[in-house]
Formats: sequence, structure tokens, C-alpha cells
Amino acid sequence: MKIKRLILLPLLVCLQVPGALAEPGTGRIDLAQRGQIPWQSLSAEEQAALKRYRNRWDRYSGDRQSELRQGARRYLQLPQQKRREVEQQRRQYRDMSPEQRRRLREEYQRERH
Repeated sequence: MKIKRLILLPLLVCLQVPGALAEPGTGRIDLAQRGQIPWQSLSAEEQAALKRYRNRWDRYSGDRQSELRQGARRYLQLPQQKRREVEQQRRQYRDMSPEQRRRLREEYQRERH
């Protein structure tokens, strides 16, 4: 299955791996001390783009939160048609079997090197 790099990059956004877990019930100050980004500090557009991460946002490391936020900002800068394509690719990826996903990741890694 040959997939162009243009398709692979948006699909790999779906492969998000959580960072270090935070203790439950931590406050905003504690999050800031650990370098984390409080959900409430994200713009409404960023929150909408990252909505699937909302319930576990505080468990991600600050670095992981920053990566996700940067990805959301890049996504928000895309023209509307390109956003629709990304969403379609995301749905296609979601519907793939684990084996298809594994092969896709391997192909992407080969193309990157």
C-alpha cells in the first residue's frame, strides 16, 4: 500500500502517545510549575481542534501539550478544503486494521530516512 507523504503526516497526528501522568486533582499553579498548559488557557479554536484530548489533557507532560497545541495551530492555519481532507484521512486511518496501521507507520518511517 503506497501512500504519499502528504497523506501520512496528517494521519500520524492520530498516533498521539501520552506523556508523563500528572497526579489527579492538581491545580493550575501546580500545572504551571510542571510546565503544563492549563486547558482553559487554550483559545476556543484550539480547544475545538483538540477536543478529543480534553479528558486526559492534564495527564500529558508540558512538552506533549505543547506539541499538541502546535499541531492544532498548524491545523487551524490550513484552508478549509485541506482541513476536510485531513478529517477524511483521519477517518480512513481510524477504520484501518491494526496491521494496516503498522504497515503505514513502517512505510512512513522508511520515507523519512
